[in-house]
Amino acid sequence: MHRIAATPGGWNPETEGIVFVEQNPAPLVFLTAADTEIQTLAKALPQLPSGFPELRVSNLLQLQQQLSIDTYAEEVLAAAKGIVLRLLGGRAYWSYGLEVVKQTVEETGAALFVLPGDDRPDPDLLSHSTVPLTVVNQLWRYLTEGGIENTTNALKFIANTIGQHYDLLPVQPIPRVGLYEWRSLAGISARLPQSPIPNPQIGILFYRAHYLSGNTAPVDALCQALADRRLNPVPVFVSSLRDPDVQTDLLTHFQPKEGESIQVLLNATSFSLARLDGETPNVDLWQQLDVPVIQVILSGGTVDQWRSQTRGLSPRDVAMNIALPEVDGRIISRAISFKAVQTRNSALETDVVGYEPVSDRIQFVADLAANWANLRRTPVSDRRIALILANYPTRDGRLANGVGLDTPASCIEILKALQQAGYFIEDIPASGDELIQRLTQGITNDPEGQDLRQIHQSLSLKDYQHYFTTLPQAVQQGISDRWNTPTPHTPHPT
Repeated sequence: MHRIAATPGGWNPETEGIVFVEQNPAPLVFLTAADTEIQTLAKALPQLPSGFPELRVSNLLQLQQQLSIDTYAEEVLAAAKGIVLRLLGGRAYWSYGLEVVKQTVEETGAALFVLPGDDRPDPDLLSHSTVPLTVVNQLWRYLTEGGIENTTNALKFIANTIGQHYDLLPVQPIPRVGLYEWRSLAGISARLPQSPIPNPQIGILFYRAHYLSGNTAPVDALCQALADRRLNPVPVFVSSLRDPDVQTDLLTHFQPKEGESIQVLLNATSFSLARLDGETPNVDLWQQLDVPVIQVILSGGTVDQWRSQTRGLSPRDVAMNIALPEVDGRIISRAISFKAVQTRNSALETDVVGYEPVSDRIQFVADLAANWANLRRTPVSDRRIALILANYPTRDGRLANGVGLDTPASCIEILKALQQAGYFIEDIPASGDELIQRLTQGITNDPEGQDLRQIHQSLSLKDYQHYFTTLPQAVQQGISDRWNTPTPHTPHPT
């Protein structure tokens, strides 16, 4: 059990035990799970008039244990006159904490605002507030529009509910969709120089909240990497992809009436776009764009957590940025950034956390986008497509295994679709069983048959060594320890 001021990326119950968030009491307390909102609050603070009531901000990811919530309520919330609670995901996301906050304000009489963490109405959440719903809705509008000016007025609005008297500006609407003028690494507005042959357009999609808070370092780095490859980045921020109006506006940026459409989309938004209408996922937006959609991941953890965990990304990251996006048919790439403390805000008594890009992973995704763009511009007759089937555990009976799936039959349908699309494919197996029979006539991963079957595939030692040197040093060492170093006289498994 230990105490912290804040830990970027959230609490890890497997390694951190019980965590207490230490802060001094203040008249106003703001609880949110969004680091971007904390960034914006920190930037709004200098815009407030002198003598403004003190404000404390805490990330809900630090308040996940009952004991830590109880302690925070006793030491901080009990002294507050106004409390704002922003919950993304509804009441169930922080049910125990909500009950504790409600019990606290019943005893203290503080003004409580319970708001959704996004722009979707949630009457159930709003109903837990202790101020009139019209007042709650006004604050929600300020915070939903976002940005420094609206957030500054939101704080004044909260202060007015506890007896202060500040002049307010009306809510300033900010577009739900917009083209982001990215900053080059030199710190100036950047656009790729025009050339006689149009540079392939590469779309980048990221959340409006990152734009409003200035949390755009990974986007800037990705744009720069694309520009270095003579690709023209088209970065666009959005509030929510589920909004039909947002989708319509998005198409005007990615499929303009004048100029070239994007060739590839790098998507940094989470969750799935699919809506289940009957049994068929509805992904109209992706179908209208008709380009490869590559999922890039802005991890919610720190780079140290990622490096130290054998599983890599946290279950939360996997669910939001891999498992759900795969439902849409997105191509999963890599995590390109991780959370890091940018500064400690002494007034808010919390760390301000932002995303820090990781260079080699940015470069990998940029190369991937370039390859997909080149493939898209390559005539169908010149493309080479591979279907890779699982073979684990390493027995022929597990070849093309997929729980609840008929993978061999799916391969047959894919081959037929490729043939119809103009690819040169002949002699397609009549069934999945025939496909497996043909595959097992040659070498497979089954160790018992490696010396009994003909090997049709090979790789020159020079090519092998070229690819081998691109692997991390630890992986190279592990392969060499297990298989020895290949020589021209000892063929190496491919």
